[in-house]
Amino acid sequence: MKRRTIVLLALLLALTLPLASVASADQFSGTGTIWAKGAGLAIVRGDGEVEIQGHGVGFVWIKDAETLEASGHGRRWEAPGGATVLWGWSGTIYASGQQITVWMTGGLIEFTASGSGRVYLRGHGRYEINGHEGLWSRTGEVLQLDAVQPTQ
Repeated sequence: MKRRTIVLLALLLALTLPLASVASADQFSGTGTIWAKGAGLAIVRGDGEVEIQGHGVGFVWIKDAETLEASGHGRRWEAPGGATVLWGWSGTIYASGQQITVWMTGGLIEFTASGSGRVYLRGHGRYEINGHEGLWSRTGEVLQLDAVQPTQ
């Protein structure tokens, strides 16, 4: 059973890797904070931190995190090449680092990311970037993630 789960997980990751080329076209970029909740695919890449609320469904793949903490329960696998995969996780996952990559896929994705870099969202859901709200789309869209401007 464990071997079948690992093979299924490896197959799922292999099937989603071609989406990385799509992510380069439809993404948010810059410096700031984003909160998002939805169903589909979310990819965060850059310098900063990501906090994920796990609802017991979906997969989270994290690479190059300097800090990785997961509280709650679910399955965790330390993949070859230094990546960590969590699936079926109920609880909180926190990751931070330079040039971190976080892939989230599933029926209920919820996260907050702060720092500089890019976020790709595809599917159905909503997001908030520095106080501005928007909806995920099936094809994605390009938006600038600007730094929060201080009030004077």
